[in-house]
Amino acid sequence: MMDRSGYATSGAFDRIIRNSVLSTIIAYAIALPLSGARWDFAPGIIIILSGIIGSNLAIDLDGGPMTLLLLTMGIAVVLSLLEGVLYLAIRVPTIIVSLGVVMVYEALSGIVYGGTGTQLYMHPQLTIFARSPWIYVVLLITMTLFYILLGRTKFGYDMRSLAASPRLAVNMGVKEKKNIIITYLIVGALLGVAAVINASTVLVSPANNLSSTSLMFSSMGPVLVGLYLARFSNIPLGIFAGALGMNALSYGMVVMGIDSSIQTVNLGVFIVAFMGYTSNQEKIREFSKKIRIGAKNKSIRRQSQ
Repeated sequence: MMDRSGYATSGAFDRIIRNSVLSTIIAYAIALPLSGARWDFAPGIIIILSGIIGSNLAIDLDGGPMTLLLLTMGIAVVLSLLEGVLYLAIRVPTIIVSLGVVMVYEALSGIVYGGTGTQLYMHPQLTIFARSPWIYVVLLITMTLFYILLGRTKFGYDMRSLAASPRLAVNMGVKEKKNIIITYLIVGALLGVAAVINASTVLVSPANNLSSTSLMFSSMGPVLVGLYLARFSNIPLGIFAGALGMNALSYGMVVMGIDSSIQTVNLGVFIVAFMGYTSNQEKIREFSKKIRIGAKNKSIRRQSQ
């Protein structure tokens, strides 16, 4: 068991924040199509596949960190756009399209470079974006651009209109297909950044049997918590706060020596309880009000007797 006093140290806080950066960027990529009611299971495999191809290309070309970032982002954008074009072409629910895309991309991850994956962390000159201070620079730039994109551009306004009422938005002149393509382009760019950070910290192995979806599901907590917190601030800041909170909770359970399986159960229970509360706030308030009124009336009757 780790020393519990080690939780409240500068090193622990730095670790929690750095771990939250990857979760935050993946959560942005999930939240963008999700705000338009499009569930996408492909973020995990796009991170893995673009990380494998981009890292190996950067190593083979003897490139630097910016070469790695640009190559990986470009590959991730292509993979994401292919999914978007496929969705627009066959017009079946994204949950079905994305599952098919996951299966194809997972098969490709086991083919490219002989299925060896990538060990980018063995090339420290390429992993600067996963270390201080660059990881914080990446977070700040990503959060700022995401905020401007959603709150200060026509794309953001159109996306919110489509989410609220697709038919009305289209009748008002919003180009749905263009908006969807731009969404997948932005998602690809975000996943490319996430792929660089992920490959810089862990061994990236080929995925199979939908194992890549674990990367997506690990960031669903920050998405759900963040979308609620966004009511009090904005989506980028809300999601980051959600990622920070979830990582702090996970790290706390590690410090306490809680088994990994129990950690997963606890996180699942927390998310269900949190979403249950936020989805039924009005009912809970009404129920609490009834209890208070009942208790007050009972007290008045006792006094009158």
